[in-house]
Amino acid sequence: MRPRTRWWLIAAGIVVLIVVLRATAFRPRPIEVEVATVGRGTVEDAVTNSQAGTVKARLRARVGAERAGRVAAIPHREGSRVRAGEPLLLLDESTARTQLEVVGRDLEAAHAAAGAAGAAATLARQQHERTASLFKSSLVSQGEMDLAKSRLESAEAELEGAEAREQRARSAVRLGQDELDHLRVLAPFDGVVSQRMVEVGEPVVPGQPVLEVVGLDRLYVSAPLDEIDIGRVREGLPARVTLDPYRGRVWQGAVSRVSPVVNDVREQNRTLEVEVEMRPDPTAPQPKPGTSADVEIILARRDSVLRVPTNAVIEGKRVLVIENGQAVSRDVKTGLKNWDWTEIVDGLGEGKTVITSLERQGVKPGARVVAAAGAARREPGAANASSP
Repeated sequence: MRPRTRWWLIAAGIVVLIVVLRATAFRPRPIEVEVATVGRGTVEDAVTNSQAGTVKARLRARVGAERAGRVAAIPHREGSRVRAGEPLLLLDESTARTQLEVVGRDLEAAHAAAGAAGAAATLARQQHERTASLFKSSLVSQGEMDLAKSRLESAEAELEGAEAREQRARSAVRLGQDELDHLRVLAPFDGVVSQRMVEVGEPVVPGQPVLEVVGLDRLYVSAPLDEIDIGRVREGLPARVTLDPYRGRVWQGAVSRVSPVVNDVREQNRTLEVEVEMRPDPTAPQPKPGTSADVEIILARRDSVLRVPTNAVIEGKRVLVIENGQAVSRDVKTGLKNWDWTEIVDGLGEGKTVITSLERQGVKPGARVVAAAGAARREPGAANASSP
């Protein structure tokens, strides 16, 4: 064999070896990617608050005394539960009780006087009747008849005066009792004592707030929405509420009010205030007014539709699927979507595998990929993380 031919064969062998090594030993390893399976489930279109909302109470009152006085007792501390009509604060009652005792004695005296006047009137009436009978028989004179009539009229007038004085005494007792009752500050509704502004021994004046009571049965969240969502939000839409202290816990509710005006204090970030009424949930912790909250207002909902994780959709119109170990781009038509799921109207079939880790370097159409070992694959019909 000629030397030149030998060198050509050696060179060709080297080229073949390089090609074989690049296709085998030196071939780039497939990129491990997270995947999900196209399946059926629930997809919702929802809007969320642009800034943190706040839990508030429909029933919240600062109560005060209706009379001036010195605080004698405060039966409840902050955090105590109270019932409607239960005493919250007591003012010193010594003077009022003494006055009530005085008018009570006056009532007793007036009652006794009215009784005596009634007895006298009864006697005068009987005497008048007897005199009138005798007068008809001409056994008594006209003067005696006039005297009997005068005594009856005088007794009846005395009785009327005594009864009026008794009624006046009763009114005085009622006023005294009313004055005594106004020395007690009562709970206006069921709730908890959230704040107290005075202590035992301090003087108070009428109208001065002494305690704050908050009802926990009717809570709502006031939250701002971005102005771009104004046209889609209306009263009555269902909503979900989450609270910062209770991660993972969801309260159901409904939009109860949409502000008629936009808050334009910050011109670059205009918002619309909405209120979401929270439904009581006996199985959940008791929400506390003032807690930060987030709301998710459900605009539309579709059940049992094809869906993929939203982070698998590129620019809202295509996805990457795995076919023969490669990432392949597929155009899709989408419907409803939220942060978790996007509805697939056309372009994908149920059971197809889509790539969700699109941010991973090198993941693009044509790249060699493999599902990561132990990667979470969302099966068809899996529960929607955002469904109630």
